[in-house]
Amino acid sequence: MARAHASAPHDGRLDALLLGVLFARARSALMVFDAELRLLRANASARRLPGVPEEAEPAEAAEAGAKQEQGAQAAREEGGEARTERAAPAARDVGAVADGAELEQLLRHVLTSGEPVRGVRMAGDCDRVLSVSAYPMGDDEGGDPVAVLAHVRDITDRRRARSRLELLYAAEARIGALLDVGRVAQELAAVVVPALADAVVVDVADAVWRGEQSAPSQGVEVLALRRAAAAPLAYRDEDGVGAQVRYPYASPQSSALTDLRPRLIQDPALPGPAVVGGDRQASAPEPDPASGPGVEQAPPASLPDAADDAHSLILVPLSARGALLGLVTLYRTERPTPFDDADLRLATEVAELAAVSVDNARRQTRTHTTASALQRSLLPAQLPENSAIDAGLAYVPGTFPGTGGAGGDWFDVIALSGARVALVVGDVTGTGLHAAATMGRLRSAIDTMAGLDLPPDELLTHLDALVSRLMQEPPDPFADPQRNRPPPAATCVYAIHDPIAMRVTLGLAGHPPPVVVRPDGSSEVVEAASGPALGGGSGTYRCAELDLPEGSLLALYTNGLLPDRPGESLTRLRRALSEPARPVQDLCDAAVRELLPSRPSDDAVLLAARLRALPPDQVVAVQLPVDHSALSDARDLVRRRLTDWGLRELTLPTELIVSELLANAVRHAPGPIGLKLILQSVLTCEVTDTSHVAPHLRHATSNDEGGRGLFLVAQLARRWGVRYTPRGKVVWTEQEIPGS
Repeated sequence: MARAHASAPHDGRLDALLLGVLFARARSALMVFDAELRLLRANASARRLPGVPEEAEPAEAAEAGAKQEQGAQAAREEGGEARTERAAPAARDVGAVADGAELEQLLRHVLTSGEPVRGVRMAGDCDRVLSVSAYPMGDDEGGDPVAVLAHVRDITDRRRARSRLELLYAAEARIGALLDVGRVAQELAAVVVPALADAVVVDVADAVWRGEQSAPSQGVEVLALRRAAAAPLAYRDEDGVGAQVRYPYASPQSSALTDLRPRLIQDPALPGPAVVGGDRQASAPEPDPASGPGVEQAPPASLPDAADDAHSLILVPLSARGALLGLVTLYRTERPTPFDDADLRLATEVAELAAVSVDNARRQTRTHTTASALQRSLLPAQLPENSAIDAGLAYVPGTFPGTGGAGGDWFDVIALSGARVALVVGDVTGTGLHAAATMGRLRSAIDTMAGLDLPPDELLTHLDALVSRLMQEPPDPFADPQRNRPPPAATCVYAIHDPIAMRVTLGLAGHPPPVVVRPDGSSEVVEAASGPALGGGSGTYRCAELDLPEGSLLALYTNGLLPDRPGESLTRLRRALSEPARPVQDLCDAAVRELLPSRPSDDAVLLAARLRALPPDQVVAVQLPVDHSALSDARDLVRRRLTDWGLRELTLPTELIVSELLANAVRHAPGPIGLKLILQSVLTCEVTDTSHVAPHLRHATSNDEGGRGLFLVAQLARRWGVRYTPRGKVVWTEQEIPGS
């Protein structure tokens, strides 16, 4: 022991009194054990531990201890044993720690090794956590220890504070980034059991699963909740995940859902939730007069096993941003210590973290639902019937994990002039409302340009310019800056099938190449017309022409159909489509089952068309001289052909249409003139000439001598238009067939 001054005399009694005072007033438990691990001394803090007997006052105890030590030393020198006047408890019986054998083992190790041991964590009674240190005691000459000092500190509060922080960190790590209601509830249950509770159930309002806010207009007792998670597992099948529950009026759960305040309940005797299909019956709650007539009361209550055995429970409503989301119920059944206020605060903090994630998931669900509804409204409800093809479609919406959006894949079948048909498949990058809206704009643009009879390369060039302009649009100033949408980009394939010439003309803009399957079952991938994706502004697109026999299959698809190993998946797609005798829709369904055994993360589209040829007796084409005398020959041809087709009632309007179109061609075109009549779902008249000057519809006044021809044509035909060819133009009209 250090002296106050070098000249101060050594006084053993003063040292003993000083050590006694320090020993007695220590806040931690101090206990001295002899070489046989019997308790010699204990301070006031230690005497509050179970199994530690009362002792004399500190000063007297110090003196008595010194005398006892002298006697023990003398007995050892004489080869005898030291005797104590009373029986001292052994270390294993002191009761300072839950496992006395563990304490005894630690002390014996210190006596044997002579080395101190610090900060060994041991369990105390009533879920307490202790830190135990042990120090050998002996003379200053380096002899063997004759006693050992045990220093016991209660670190329960510190350990609980650390455990609470660890639990909060775990909750934030496991729950914070989730955007799925079910996953959030399951992870919440996994975090709190067994760290905080012995059992937990998480109930989420039905409306939240649909992305809506739960706002019961007639009281929370009619609020439909659905069991989202239970741990440990379901108590019974009907109380497990997916069960619908309602809590009775005036129950603690109903009260917590009403005022959104957490509750700590000791020794509960609670009415259980009303669970559909419960087998243990309890009396149904009385109808609430305030709820008014017509409110369907909950079925009889069913009590989960945890509620039967719980001696303490915590109710924490899930709410975020003013929205009621659900309820978390924590039970203590196995551990004897009931919940306390600190546990209530911890449960509330964890539930708040979960509530924010649940609300984020609800908002994402709403966004996904809205985007999906918008996307579906912008897509064809069904493929239109067309005599030039036998079409089949497989469209599989993607899951888009972590985005909550809908994709931008689209498809279309567009009837063109001259019995032709266009097939379109495209894909807009990104997800959500923006992708769906961009997809709708591109689909509308394609439909408009297809009506102008533009060839695939020109149509893709105009579409590329449109996407480039969309990419230059300024961002929405009211949009979330944390979620800046990427510039829109898209891919597209546009193919035109001519059933008269049996020729397919197609162009690609960064899109996967189509697959062609011939009637003999052989297949090929068409890559001849590949071009850059839309939005690059290059406009370098070209067409590929394929002369295919009747019965060939043309398949267009998006990259979502080939999610893994595209090369191998493309081979499997070709094999799945190589069954010429099978219906087209069956081929599409079989290909999806083969390539997508589970729901893909991205949208997938497969549009397949078996090509048909127009029968020769439904087409008539003639070349006419550039002379007005040709008009009478053309009218005679029209009368004969319409009579053969059984369309005599269309003879007069068709003669007028042909006469007006041929008269314009004779007047303005320098080269040969052609006339074609096509009988399909409509009657088509086409007049071909070598001029590239487009006719324009005029509204002539009463004083004008001309300008009424095209106006008359427009009145007689359902629609009319002009398409250009390398050698001139084609002016066409379509008329409805009576009775069709």
